[in-house]
Amino acid sequence: MTKLNQQITLLDGRKLGFNEYGPANGIPLFYFHGSPSARIEFNLFGSEALLESNNIRIIAPDRPGSGLSDFQPNRRFMDWPKDVVNLANHLKLERFAILGYSGGGPYAAACALAIPERITKVGIVSGTAPFTEPGLADDINQDSRNFMDLSYQKPWLSRMILRLMGLMTRLAADKVIANALAALPEADHAVVALPEVQRGFLAMIQEALRNGPRGAQYDTRLMVTEWDFDPHDIRIPVLLWHGEADQNAPIKMGRYMANAILQSKAKFYPNDGHLSLFKRNIEEILQALVDVDNSALNSRK
Repeated sequence: MTKLNQQITLLDGRKLGFNEYGPANGIPLFYFHGSPSARIEFNLFGSEALLESNNIRIIAPDRPGSGLSDFQPNRRFMDWPKDVVNLANHLKLERFAILGYSGGGPYAAACALAIPERITKVGIVSGTAPFTEPGLADDINQDSRNFMDLSYQKPWLSRMILRLMGLMTRLAADKVIANALAALPEADHAVVALPEVQRGFLAMIQEALRNGPRGAQYDTRLMVTEWDFDPHDIRIPVLLWHGEADQNAPIKMGRYMANAILQSKAKFYPNDGHLSLFKRNIEEILQALVDVDNSALNSRK
């Protein structure tokens, strides 16, 4: 049923872009992409065949300023649940599951706090935690951390680098892939070596920057500066999956979120990184989010 490159007009007049994957009558699951990224990110990990066999319908929206979604000045994490509700209402979905990956994790957590009555289950894979909590970001690759910090220290330079990155995906794709590999642990190298993942990664960056770098820069800024909500206030169950070899969102972040969220159920993978965990375990993760019985996910804090 894949339906690509859709848009709706929100109540404030902004356009919100989204893709849909899987059967039209499948169990609805909203997928929140990382950063910088866009609605097509799910293709890096999943497939139409996987969704068909598990009867899952993925709804993957672009965050403001990425892909087909208009930029939203001065937005915060807690603004996102309103956009999600608008999209769900447009699609006539009363309740739905949510999955946030990497930089999409805080947005999944914000929804768990703001709209629990609309959510059947919520999960976070390789998600980030508040960078302002002492020590949580210490183990991030230094080049990656320097780039993230530019998003608020020198936003103009951050946007310039993002614009250059987008240009390089077209003119020097091999260099972009090499730079990505340098920032990833060995566990993730086998995933990035896959030609389809490389093509998808380049397309994802290009789509994130479709309307310029402002959206991606601002998205990163929100992630690494003080959040406008506290994960300790979440009162519904949240499923967490995190690789202990992750260098993009270090394991300290996964453990912090597991301890902060009162009803979390966390599973940690000793030999997996930021990408390999999701690529290797996507079917288990999706099934846990759409299955009434959650017993397959053991609580391991």
